[in-house]
Amino acid sequence: MRILALRAAGWRNLAALEVAFDPGVRLNVLSGDNGQGKTNVLEAIYYLSAFRSFRTSRAIDLVTRGAAATHIAVEAQGRELVRTIEAQLTVRDSGLLANAEAPSGDITPPAGGIAMGEPAARDPAAREPSAREPSDSAVGRAIKVDGKPVRGLAAAFGVLSVVLFVPEDLMLIRAPPAARRRFVDMAISGVEPAYFGEAAAFQKILRSRNAVLRTGRGAVSSTLLDTYDEQLARAGARVVMRRRDLVRALAPDVDGVFRSLHGDLPVGLSYLSDPAVATAVTETDVGSALLAGLARRRTLDERRGHTTFGPQTDDVDIRLAGRPAREHASQGQLRSLVLAMKLGELAHVEGRRGEPPVLLLDDVPSELDPTRRRYLFETLAALSCQTLVSVADPTVVPSLSGRADFAVRGGTLTPLPVFALQTSS
Repeated sequence: MRILALRAAGWRNLAALEVAFDPGVRLNVLSGDNGQGKTNVLEAIYYLSAFRSFRTSRAIDLVTRGAAATHIAVEAQGRELVRTIEAQLTVRDSGLLANAEAPSGDITPPAGGIAMGEPAARDPAAREPSAREPSDSAVGRAIKVDGKPVRGLAAAFGVLSVVLFVPEDLMLIRAPPAARRRFVDMAISGVEPAYFGEAAAFQKILRSRNAVLRTGRGAVSSTLLDTYDEQLARAGARVVMRRRDLVRALAPDVDGVFRSLHGDLPVGLSYLSDPAVATAVTETDVGSALLAGLARRRTLDERRGHTTFGPQTDDVDIRLAGRPAREHASQGQLRSLVLAMKLGELAHVEGRRGEPPVLLLDDVPSELDPTRRRYLFETLAALSCQTLVSVADPTVVPSLSGRADFAVRGGTLTPLPVFALQTSS
């Protein structure tokens, strides 16, 4: 897949822009000082793939301060078919315009994904927004694919195939389990668009069950919880099976990439669930194990006010030479592991979709040492995917053939002539 053009108006600090990308160019380098809008460009492209930001959960933050709406669109070519994906966010409450965040540049909070993480008591998505923190209902969203309005996200999710790699990903191995679940969920969604709806269904039931547990402490309806347990077990079984398959598919590629960097050190990847769930083979058996676990933990759930059992508590076990990587790997090995996982995801998407996705690298090369940086771009060259990379210093990116450079200043993109890169290299 290749992005041919990007249009944006009213998106964060970006000036109204329309930029074309040469489909024959595999490496597009966006360079400029911090705060100029490099990450905002990548965020706009990512939004048109996943329809959420990787930097904020508040849609109001995506609209230029004082603007009533933002409109972004990409034209992308895949399998000789050109697709157009558009999104418009409209501020419904004019009172929010003055309170929205100032246009932001390249400050990147923790990356987001499908919300399959923490229990509702600690899940921002599960609590009511305060007066100072408007919900997404204050911002209307309209999506079009090939000029036709799309009602449900499932029909548009993944039309633009993108893999994102941000500096925060480099902490993935030692991050909380929610970060690894998010990585797996987004990797699945890149090749299984239906998973977006499956994960959303599970999360909706989980929120409802947690709401009952929170509000009904001491007087929870057993009949109502029985109904939620059955629904949660069925939806959770599908999530577990999808995640297992993804981790199993990634494991060989991750091991191979890591060995290329670190000799004969083997890497093991496995999906961690409750032992009874882990030993269940079929989706029906997994559902039965989840249902039994929910029943077993109900008293604890009622006392704590949230669901303590299920795929929202699972993890990915990453081992290096048979030992937990988060405890025994060096800093360099940890970064190699994350690099291997991202390159494994990239290869997996290409294998499943029959074409490489677009890779978005947000300042990642600056965080890698020269050896890992060189390996990254050598691998990308072999995969032949289109890459958009943001960096402060363009010289950290190898001078490969098939490269185009853009200067980002004050929210504008300016193509740079080839000789400008050669002069600075």
